Amino acid sequence: MRRIVILALSLILLGAVFSSGCIGGGQASSSTPSQTHSAVSPASSTGSTPGSTSLSSSSVAYYPLTVKDYLNRTVTIKAEPMRVVTLAPAITEDLYYLGLFDRIVGITNYDDFPPAVRNVTRVGGYGKYANLERIAALKPDLIIADTFSQPILSKLEEIAPVVVLRAHSIKDIEGNLLLLGRIFNRENEAKEVVSKFSAQLREISSAVASEPKVRVFYVVWNNPITTAGGDSFISQLINLAGGVNIFNDTEGWPAVSMEQVIVRNPDVIILTPHCGMTVDEAFKKFSGTKAAATGRIYMIKNENDLIHPSPRLTRGLETLAKLLHPDAFKSSYPMKVVDFMNRTVTIEKEPKRIVSLAPSITETLFAIGAGDEVVGVTKYADWPAAVRNVTRVGGYGKYANLERIAALKPDLIIADDFALPILNKLEEIAPVVIVAPKSIEGIYKQIELLGKVTNREEEADLVVGEMEGVVNYVRSKVSNLTRPKVFFVLSYYNGYWTAGRGTFVNSLINLAGGVNIFNDTEGWVKVSEEQVIARNPDVIILLPNAGINASELCRGPLSGTTAVRDGRVFTVENGDVYQRPSPRITIALQELADFLHPKAFGLSYNSTCAVATS
Repeated sequence: MRRIVILALSLILLGAVFSSGCIGGGQASSSTPSQTHSAVSPASSTGSTPGSTSLSSSSVAYYPLTVKDYLNRTVTIKAEPMRVVTLAPAITEDLYYLGLFDRIVGITNYDDFPPAVRNVTRVGGYGKYANLERIAALKPDLIIADTFSQPILSKLEEIAPVVVLRAHSIKDIEGNLLLLGRIFNRENEAKEVVSKFSAQLREISSAVASEPKVRVFYVVWNNPITTAGGDSFISQLINLAGGVNIFNDTEGWPAVSMEQVIVRNPDVIILTPHCGMTVDEAFKKFSGTKAAATGRIYMIKNENDLIHPSPRLTRGLETLAKLLHPDAFKSSYPMKVVDFMNRTVTIEKEPKRIVSLAPSITETLFAIGAGDEVVGVTKYADWPAAVRNVTRVGGYGKYANLERIAALKPDLIIADDFALPILNKLEEIAPVVIVAPKSIEGIYKQIELLGKVTNREEEADLVVGEMEGVVNYVRSKVSNLTRPKVFFVLSYYNGYWTAGRGTFVNSLINLAGGVNIFNDTEGWVKVSEEQVIARNPDVIILLPNAGINASELCRGPLSGTTAVRDGRVFTVENGDVYQRPSPRITIALQELADFLHPKAFGLSYNSTCAVATS
């Protein structure tokens, strides 16, 4: 997989880390990581469930209420707060777990959990970077911030009462929940959430309690190399996960030297998608450490699970514990999973003989380290190179040879929806799991599902984490740029075959900062030259085996389109990475973004039918 260097992280985000360990990733989470232990559930007591805005029966007697916050300020709250603005993602999450999410009317740009945050008004950046006018327009009756909002505290107080929280440790998180419970007259619910949070931390920690401690280096930022000190909740999580922070003798978020890292010689190095470094770069940078020598440098999938100091940390703790001590979290069989066709499939034992009926599935299995268990593939499987030595079972999907598959005595068959016509016959041979991703998010889900069934969940999470790093990098580069209209040519025969809505190519075009001119169609569709001319694309993308080359297209009926006139007709380097929904899809995403926004990536293109060049 092509690795993309994350070139920059905004000062806003970095400041957020240093202040309270809170980076808002920006992308709303569309799927919950597959985990053994669930995160703490929101409070479910009457009157505090999400969606309920009724005043508690005792609110009249309870208010006005005077509390002291973490700055030792005395704050008077005249009535039960019903319109709340939060200025840190972790505070939003605290209110969600307390069953008070419905009270929130404004959040920062970096809130990503729960998924419903996408429907809440954004009030700008985190803490001191919030937009005061937007906050005032929401007419809040309470503003809840952390210490990173101190520079604008006096201006916030002109809008509404302000309570300031702090979350430097796990004990602080529990204190925040209890204080919020008091503020909202939900003290019993807050005690219940704290109890569940503490119990889940103990449960996860107990799973690795008998494991030997491993030395851990957590990378907050690359230049300068910045890490978490011993007084941070990150260091506490490392300890609970069965590790020892190699810089636990420091405080805050210290900058450290390469020499210090090498001398302290970590067993494991943890990277995050926003740390400014890829896994490949980290192996080179920290080549003198045991972590690099043993291949234990990991990119975690969702850093916000680790750095948002709320009950959500139970997710991050489990992810960390699995990376440090994978043997303590091995999957158990028999296992029941639900596939993309909503079929419940029972897998009796850990698969050791797998037949793959799509090249994309084969690529995914090899990417998560399950390649050794693959005993049969289609004749079109050609990546990675090791697949050349695997037995061929015929064509793709429904064109597979059932006799050859049966002869291999598989204990699991994995196929996509193109194999549905022969599903019944395949099930007579072995359990069958169907995957059918139609977007980047679907590809993530496919990787996670295959990781689960093959007992490689940690490896799958790492692959998804690396992919998300590329996606976030591209998104950050193109998010504020004008979106060109794109025509994507899959093949040409009596018309042009292209991608419509509900395809991963359409998803790629959107992520790369373009607009698919045929996104009002569904699936893979054939369109006419007249339709293409009428929609007048700014950029035309060709697969190398499309049946028409760029020179022919530029001389043909499409010569009058803006794309041809401006010299923006490009032929991709490898059509497979565009057509196969596997981890290699990020290669296609980066190349497509290069074509659509070359200046953003320091590139230029030569002529009408040339590809982008450095």
